[in-house]
Amino acid sequence: EKMGNPEKKLKFVHIAGTNGKGSTASMTASILQQAGYKVGLYTSPYIYRFHERIQINGQQISDEDLVAITEMVKPLASSMEQSPTEFELVCCIAFEYFARQNCDIVVLEVGMGGALDSTNVIPAPEVAVITNLGLEHTEYLGDTIGKIAFEKAGIIKPGCDVVFYGQGAEATAVVRAKCEECGCKLTITDESQQELHESSLTGQTLRYRHRKNLRLRLIGTYQYRNAAVALDAIDVLKSRGFDIPEQAVIEGFAKVVWPGRFEVLRHDPLVIVDGAHNPNGVEELAKCLDTYL
Repeated sequence: EKMGNPEKKLKFVHIAGTNGKGSTASMTASILQQAGYKVGLYTSPYIYRFHERIQINGQQISDEDLVAITEMVKPLASSMEQSPTEFELVCCIAFEYFARQNCDIVVLEVGMGGALDSTNVIPAPEVAVITNLGLEHTEYLGDTIGKIAFEKAGIIKPGCDVVFYGQGAEATAVVRAKCEECGCKLTITDESQQELHESSLTGQTLRYRHRKNLRLRLIGTYQYRNAAVALDAIDVLKSRGFDIPEQAVIEGFAKVVWPGRFEVLRHDPLVIVDGAHNPNGVEELAKCLDTYL
């Protein structure tokens, strides 16, 4: 409020989930960029440098912009009785930057959970997306998939559409109930419509619903599932009036970059880096090693 609510000047795709948030966000942002939109991308944590967390059309925030906005935010934060957390401050900086740069849409990754996450200060997004769920941060989010789904479903608000990565009955029931409560249209990814045609250390080719032979630059046995979520989100945006030609989908998948997720750094000798940091992620990494090597 002290900043004039920059988040209210923006449109969002809001993405929660345990694993796959960042990959889904990067694919969605890449397609929207290829469609000609000015796209903000907010992710966490960073891998190489802090600036990765705040990007527009693949370009990280500049030192100058980061310093200028931080200097604007700092005295406002200092004047508050309860000091904001680091993550809250970074959210404020990102919203201000995206608003100043007049972004057409912002792909916003939740930090942790959903309902009480700092990113959830935004008004109803165009699409609320919930990716793969697993048990993590159980001391904060609860110790069952149902409780975790309830926290993630906190990003669903009246006026948005919802895309949910299809998984167990318990989580699905929670998300469906929240959608009904808020009057939101729900799209659940359809596993029976997913098919991986070909996969190698240079990329993979997949089919999902009506789209065939899509070439995805990202590798990893789990990425075609994240791709399904991103494609459903894109189709929901199209239904809401966004102009996203099919060529933008093809180009967006072909050009997307997302470091640290089963990323091949070099081929001879083969060096792969992966940031699997919870049981769900480690299981997927093990599957990738089996599949590719």
